[in-house]
Amino acid sequence: MYKKILSFVLAFLMAVTVLAGCGKNSSDTDVEATADTEESARIAMTLSLWLPSDYFTEEAEKEVSEAINALTKAKYDTAIELKLIPRAEYRDAVEARLQEITDQIAREEEEAEARRKAIKEAKARGETVEEEPEETEETLPTEDETIVNELGITITKYPELGERQFDIFLVTSYDQYMDYIDNEFIQQLDGELSGNSKLLKTYIHPTYLDLANVQGTYAIPNNHPVGQYQYLLVNKELVDQFDYDPDSLTSVLKCQDFIKDVGNHHLDGVIPLLGEVEAANMHFSGINEDKNEWSIAGAQVTNSMSYSSPCTPKSVFSVNVYMNTVKLMKELKEAGYVGDGTVKEGQKFAVGVVSGDPTILEQYEDEYYTRVYSKPMMTEEDAYGAMFAVSAFSKSLSRSMEIITYLNTNTDLRTVLQYGKRGVHWDYTREESKDTIKLLPKSSEYKMRLTDTGNVYLTYPGEGRPMSDWDAGKKMNLDMISDPYMKYPGSITEENKAALEAFAEYSKQIKAEMDACPAAEFDDFIARMKTEVKNEEVLKTVLDNKGESPNSIVTRYTEWHDDLYPPAM
Repeated sequence: MYKKILSFVLAFLMAVTVLAGCGKNSSDTDVEATADTEESARIAMTLSLWLPSDYFTEEAEKEVSEAINALTKAKYDTAIELKLIPRAEYRDAVEARLQEITDQIAREEEEAEARRKAIKEAKARGETVEEEPEETEETLPTEDETIVNELGITITKYPELGERQFDIFLVTSYDQYMDYIDNEFIQQLDGELSGNSKLLKTYIHPTYLDLANVQGTYAIPNNHPVGQYQYLLVNKELVDQFDYDPDSLTSVLKCQDFIKDVGNHHLDGVIPLLGEVEAANMHFSGINEDKNEWSIAGAQVTNSMSYSSPCTPKSVFSVNVYMNTVKLMKELKEAGYVGDGTVKEGQKFAVGVVSGDPTILEQYEDEYYTRVYSKPMMTEEDAYGAMFAVSAFSKSLSRSMEIITYLNTNTDLRTVLQYGKRGVHWDYTREESKDTIKLLPKSSEYKMRLTDTGNVYLTYPGEGRPMSDWDAGKKMNLDMISDPYMKYPGSITEENKAALEAFAEYSKQIKAEMDACPAAEFDDFIARMKTEVKNEEVLKTVLDNKGESPNSIVTRYTEWHDDLYPPAM
């Protein structure tokens, strides 16, 4: 029913969409987002913009709305009616609005059908009835309506929002995105991305746009940094002292002889290994897959993978890099060579793994060789947690996309939406000869999440921080990998739930046994577990690699991956 109604409405709304011309003002020093056509008349329009907020007052909402409108009216003849909603209530509020409009359309269709039926029945009885006029396309004004303000100046009057109008809003999850597409609540944007909004492709990392394209692009993701690096640090002085080749020390496993050598010498103030290390980017599969709890099924996401790379789970006892790392940690801990991850004054470490963005290396690069241990990983939350969509009930797709493009390409608008009205909530200042912003006392009345208000790289990272502070985040985006389990619904079904529950319990037992196993017995433990995986009934069912068990973790993942990312022919 939703799809039938919404298809009708979308066709109607598209038929009356304004074809906008170029803006009256073109003096912006920022990027100019082009209007719909050069020839068409530009008329005043009002659009709605709904956003979640961490905190706001009514006064702040009004002040920010005024500051936004000062920009959008001057540039695009478009007024914005900003509606802020507490974050916890946001999704329900959006869905209630969509439902409200849908119900109204359904009632009007039913009433129209009832009237048509009554007319038909009256005619059959021979009665004279007045025919209803045929519906015609809405005729939009060709010039702006004006009013005279209190100063006697003639100004443009911007129209009120339509009763069934709902324009720009934020999609906040993958499930929500797919639900809105399936129910035709949001409009496809590919035509705009290839035309008047093509500028977005140069401002948003291509992986974001690739992931937004699910048989069409229906929302614009807000570009932002993802994840963290893990860096391997190897002490330069100790490498020289113990005569190792630094070019060969490229992983924790390849550093094991060096770590043991340093440890065996019991040097004062030297920690052989900074803290316990795990194999990078391990993903464990099971009944609690969304929590990524340890299980016997797992796989390593490598530094070269993307979201479409297959990463089929298997027995972790067959993942050599993982088991070898576990064994090495046991050996080093038993020898007392593993620190607690901290360094006291006067101490140094031979090898360590630290997390952070590229700026963290500044404190280490003089004393340590630095190598990437694991790259930043884009998750489903990164990809789908903040995307601007245009409702199927929008007054104008093209005008809505102008505003979305403006938010992703213009610092002035972007900063107002994030931090509030200049001179009220914030103002410009300088820190160490760089432009920054200073938050004013009233900034406490307007709090927005940085990733919810557009491309983060187009505004300031925070108070007292220059735009150049984003350089590290941009590098991370260029170097990032993507979680191959993104969008994966999980392996659990009604048919395999009991088997996966038994598997989860069995995994807990094995994890406890693995943790307790001493290093000297660990190879025997792995050999025994490889045999158990082949013979233990619950493991054979869940970890079936041959496709004989249709509800195994392996089969479910493989079928999902091949369906979503078909192999190249």
